[in-house]
Amino acid sequence: MMTQPKQPTAFNGDNIPATIKANNRWAPWKAVFNDKRQKFDKIPCTTTGYGLSTAKPERWYSYEQALEAFTHNPALFAGVGYVMTGPHGVVGIDLDGCVRDNTIDDWALEVIETLASYTELSPSGKGLRILVEGKIASDWTNHEVGIEVYGGLEPRFLTVTGQRLKVSVHELATPPAEALEGLAQAYAKVKSASNVISLQLPDLIDELDGWPDINGLGLPYQASDFLAEGTTGTDRSRTLFTTSVALYAAGLDDAQVLTVLANNEHAMEVALSHRRYDHDRALMYLWVEHCQKAKARATSKVASADDFEVINTPSDQSIPASAAPEKIAKPMRFQFSQAADYLNRRPVQWLIKKVLPHGDVGAVFGESGAGKSFLALDLVMAIATGTPWRGHEVTQGTVAYIVAEGAGGFTTRLRAYSEHHGVDLATAPVHVLGDAPNFLEKADIKDLITATRALAGLSVIVVDTLAQVTAGGNENSGEDMGRALAHCKALGTATGAMVLLVAHSGKDSTRGLRGWSGIKGALDVEILVERSDKYRSATVTKMKDGDGEGEEFAFSLASVTVGQDEDGDDITSCVVQHGASVPKAQRKTEPKGVWQQVVLRQAIALTDLPGIVTTSQLIDASVAEMPLGDGKRDRRRNLVMRALEALVAANRLSTTGGSVNVF
Repeated sequence: MMTQPKQPTAFNGDNIPATIKANNRWAPWKAVFNDKRQKFDKIPCTTTGYGLSTAKPERWYSYEQALEAFTHNPALFAGVGYVMTGPHGVVGIDLDGCVRDNTIDDWALEVIETLASYTELSPSGKGLRILVEGKIASDWTNHEVGIEVYGGLEPRFLTVTGQRLKVSVHELATPPAEALEGLAQAYAKVKSASNVISLQLPDLIDELDGWPDINGLGLPYQASDFLAEGTTGTDRSRTLFTTSVALYAAGLDDAQVLTVLANNEHAMEVALSHRRYDHDRALMYLWVEHCQKAKARATSKVASADDFEVINTPSDQSIPASAAPEKIAKPMRFQFSQAADYLNRRPVQWLIKKVLPHGDVGAVFGESGAGKSFLALDLVMAIATGTPWRGHEVTQGTVAYIVAEGAGGFTTRLRAYSEHHGVDLATAPVHVLGDAPNFLEKADIKDLITATRALAGLSVIVVDTLAQVTAGGNENSGEDMGRALAHCKALGTATGAMVLLVAHSGKDSTRGLRGWSGIKGALDVEILVERSDKYRSATVTKMKDGDGEGEEFAFSLASVTVGQDEDGDDITSCVVQHGASVPKAQRKTEPKGVWQQVVLRQAIALTDLPGIVTTSQLIDASVAEMPLGDGKRDRRRNLVMRALEALVAANRLSTTGGSVNVF
């Protein structure tokens, strides 16, 4: 995550007028460097750091919520701002580049004196912002002078600093109507009635919801070449416009056309260059100039044979059939298969038969210290070398391993595996990334897709661990974890590889991975790694398709010396040593937490004395050892009984017949 740059103008929330503080129109914003402009763009965000739509009021925040997000995470956010979208009695006036060496230009001073309302410095310290109460007929800009006026008729986000000028009033004033009208007459450019068109942008389609596929639309080659390579004639804008016409003519709707253009680097470059590299204005430029106007051109009535009288054409002047090509039908997004054809679908493909399918997303999970990372490495190294794993057939393929946690430990772990199994890592198709891309950020996933597509024959991408690649997210949130899993599937779809997550288990490992309960349902396979004293096991707890669910694989960790440090001490790591299963009744699990430790200690002490120890005696002794908590209720007995049940389940104690025995 990039640290936010320090703004030249410091934030002072105390000076922000109460009038606008009371409106739920706030959001934190972050600065994103624009290479082309060589300056930072100001991007409104949700409180978790995602981009915020200025067209969706339900996602806006109160001033207090936006301020809390900014002040608690200054590394992510650079300030707070106000959403102007929708007329609501507030007009914002931006005066750009009017402050030079702490002196305000004369033309800007005249505007300030005319409006006589709240005025503050911009974040850059080079411009001013005036906020007034009132309304205007339309939003307008004059880039030559550097003045922009917004009344909410276009989607717009204004950064707010609270750095009020000394000559400014503290609250929003209501200037005479002729003051705003006079400002427009002096600076706004005249628009003809024919230019009055809708300024309401449709929502862009998210990539994960499926961007329009333009390859099968039968676009003219000029449009295809422009979208693919940026090829244009002498007029880039005209090429962009004709491309937009072609997209509408092919059957795409408003949201689809705007999504194609907004996410195409060549179209967006044309738009940005026409709007001073301001992203919001560039998007509006695409919508107004290259969507709505192109749509009108594409849907305008064109004369057909039905519009004319029947005219007999001489046979030697007959029109060839090829002169009237048929319009290519837009492919259907959803297509049903007849039941018999559906049965002929390709069967389940395996990376490791009945253990690891070639699915979308899987997980190896367990408690800390269970050995899940060692097991994950053991699985994928078998895939890389094409070596059967525990007697199960393996399909050889390339492995990409993202070491987002414990990169130093992974180095010795990989070396230990190589030396123990005699694997030449110089020729093995294993590629390691010692970094932690954020799986909540679409930009990181796109960059990761680009990097992994360069790996030939890629079969599996290991992400170790899930917690480290979802930094800043709430692991219990369906929104955050659902987004991360959707990005995992997008990564797998783009590369043709399975994404294998290494993750922590929750308090109850039988319920799956730690965090959001919906994770389990999104996985193709789930492998639980458990440890009972020295015994370890890996159990396939979910297999969405195919056989293998419920199968358990016992293993232990064998120490391997991989070298010596500068003091001459051995450097060691471990490798998975496959073994025979032990019945669960014979497995012992170490006590967890202070309550289990107290109960086990009391049980050992009491059973060392002559006579039979009853369950009640053990409970009373354990309760007496623990201090009374700060709460109003004494919960010690309930906590002791819960710890006792856990120790019985872990085969550390027996309470058969009401008497206590220690194993």
